[in-house]
Amino acid sequence: MQPVYLIKDQSNFQRKIMVDMAWLSTHKQIRLPKYYFEDGLYLPYKSNNQARIEKYYLSKDKIIKEDEHHYYFKFPFKPEEVEDIENS
Repeated sequence: MQPVYLIKDQSNFQRKIMVDMAWLSTHKQIRLPKYYFEDGLYLPYKSNNQARIEKYYLSKDKIIKEDEHHYYFKFPFKPEEVEDIENS
């Protein structure tokens, strides 16, 4: 599985946060440390062979569980649907 990055668009650049790949591959969930969470974080993806890149925003209503240090989000994609941001 290729590395998966969350993106945060800022004024003239994009900030990338690498997803915990060991957790993702084992649990099929995004585990994000609470201190990285902020409005506007998204995961770029292509669904159903579309040419256009969509954005899956991580928001408070998409948190499926949390613990003292992490938020957990559903990962509703196949690995091949996640867009490699280096090539987008």
